[in-house]
Amino acid sequence: MVSGYYFDISAFLILICLAYTYFLQHLHKVEENNIVFVALLSVLLAAGLSIAYYMKPFSRSTLTVPFYVSSWALTAVSIALFILYLYMDRAYNIGRWKPVVFVGIPFAADFIFVVLSSFDLHSAFRTAAYCCDVILFIVGINILYVYKKNTSRERALMLWVVLIGMIAATIVEMLYPDVMIQRFAMSLLFAETFFNLKDPEEQFDADTGLISLETFKEEIRRRFYYLKRHGGGVSLVMLAIHSTETFLRLLGEVNELKLRQSVISEITRIADGTPIYRVRQGVYIFLTENDDRAEADRIQSALIDRFESTFGMEAYEMELPFSTCRIDLPEMAPDGVALTDLIHMAVREGRLYEKPVVDARALDLSTEEYMREVDEKVRHAVESGNLEVYYQPIYSLKEKRFVSAEALLRLHDGDKFIPPDTFITVAENNGSIVEIDDFVIQQVCRMIAARNLPELGIRYIELNLSVSDMLQDDISGKLTKFADMYHVHPSQVNLEITETSDDAFTGVVESNVLRLSHLGFNFSLDDFGTGYSSLSRIIMMPFDIIKLDKTIVQAPFEMETDQERRNAMTLLESSADMVKRIGAETVAEGVETKEQLEEMERLGVDFIQGFYFARPMPEGDFINAVRAMNKK
Repeated sequence: MVSGYYFDISAFLILICLAYTYFLQHLHKVEENNIVFVALLSVLLAAGLSIAYYMKPFSRSTLTVPFYVSSWALTAVSIALFILYLYMDRAYNIGRWKPVVFVGIPFAADFIFVVLSSFDLHSAFRTAAYCCDVILFIVGINILYVYKKNTSRERALMLWVVLIGMIAATIVEMLYPDVMIQRFAMSLLFAETFFNLKDPEEQFDADTGLISLETFKEEIRRRFYYLKRHGGGVSLVMLAIHSTETFLRLLGEVNELKLRQSVISEITRIADGTPIYRVRQGVYIFLTENDDRAEADRIQSALIDRFESTFGMEAYEMELPFSTCRIDLPEMAPDGVALTDLIHMAVREGRLYEKPVVDARALDLSTEEYMREVDEKVRHAVESGNLEVYYQPIYSLKEKRFVSAEALLRLHDGDKFIPPDTFITVAENNGSIVEIDDFVIQQVCRMIAARNLPELGIRYIELNLSVSDMLQDDISGKLTKFADMYHVHPSQVNLEITETSDDAFTGVVESNVLRLSHLGFNFSLDDFGTGYSSLSRIIMMPFDIIKLDKTIVQAPFEMETDQERRNAMTLLESSADMVKRIGAETVAEGVETKEQLEEMERLGVDFIQGFYFARPMPEGDFINAVRAMNKK
């Protein structure tokens, strides 16, 4: 019996250290598993009882039966709980019958044999109890074999070795009762398990505190393996917040951190216990248990409702561009690779088409590889030299010549172009838009200085600025720097801001517009008439030119019925008249036919921009076209 005392002392010390480690892990929010911890406490208590029994604090004759029943029963509980942990850790939705049959029944038999053997009814009962322990460990080995693809090879191998060692220790103790090494072997098993618990860096994302990408990959791999073997389904919801890299570069770390904390707080509240994985910057996955599509629908609806409102505070309060997508597995993606592609495609679809809800079933995954290539080309567009500024002349109806032009960006892709709507949106999302805009500003200033445009009759070049540009605190300094570098007067650059929702015009945007206006830069409002303008804001902001969007310019000539054409003409006339009355000059975009040109003249429009006079063209062709027109 003395050898058993020393084995239990060793086990007790190991288990005490593990329990201490567990509490440290719990305090630091490292992965915890309550089943493993209860099993650890059970065998710790069993070892403690054995130590107390060997030290003879009381009459051993009165404690023999309670000691054996308690210590052996606690050991059996610990073994059963650990095997149950393997079931729950390796597979999902296993139902009740497997744990009952393969864990519950052997444990119940073990407990009964322990009680019977404690009363010295027959030595065979003790042997039967040990046999039940061996059966439980064999069940654990079977679990590792069946779900071998659900865990790393190193962890599976270690568990196999330890479980085989447990079987050996149990058989040794069964044959030699004085050598009570089973609990010592259990302590080694728990030590191996605790050493494999995840570190915070592996389980949680450092920036958000949410579950990390690597953990998501492991979880999805397990889910797919289970679905393949047992059927069923899983539902998840994707939330993508677009242009996050741009927000980081423009808002600065402090303000971006405040904005991110506000977002994380809200999506955690909406999840209401559903695990949230951060799979990339601005992309979050809500993974429901089982095929809970009602819960997935609830989460998606709540996200849409919340993100239609603003986040942030003071000058940085804004609506965040977002999209959501519900993905049902395995119907929409048969494996992890297909799911990854589907998530990427859903993010792009939502960003490109500004969709709050993306239908996963309607996505064409064959374009995913192309979009990845576009993203890569956009990230390296400036350094690779594939960007080129084109210019579209603007015609004055009063002077009958070209008086200005709009700078338009083109991205070469071999012998063709990547559509601007595609690559600009990609650039805004991956953060390269700021570098690209700097390139355009510099090229425009260089062209104005090199070509001596006033002699050609060109008074200014219109330069598009995105909301991302206008959110930069140093935008005025940047524009002034390039203008001074090339000795360009600010009045030679007309800053064109696309009409957008009121939420885009934050305090920072307004102050930048006013500051640049005081420095001598002029402003025009692009795409007027697309439905988002605040009339009071148009009146208050220093817009010298308002550009009528081509959709309302062309609508009266494209509608099918007379009533539709009359309605469209009424909208066009009222828009042109309103711009004239507030004292701004008017540019009609998208004029392509003589009939459209004559109608613009009747309405008193000041300038024409469209294919009727000229398409966008490279710098050299633009200069030649201006010379040819303005010599007439």
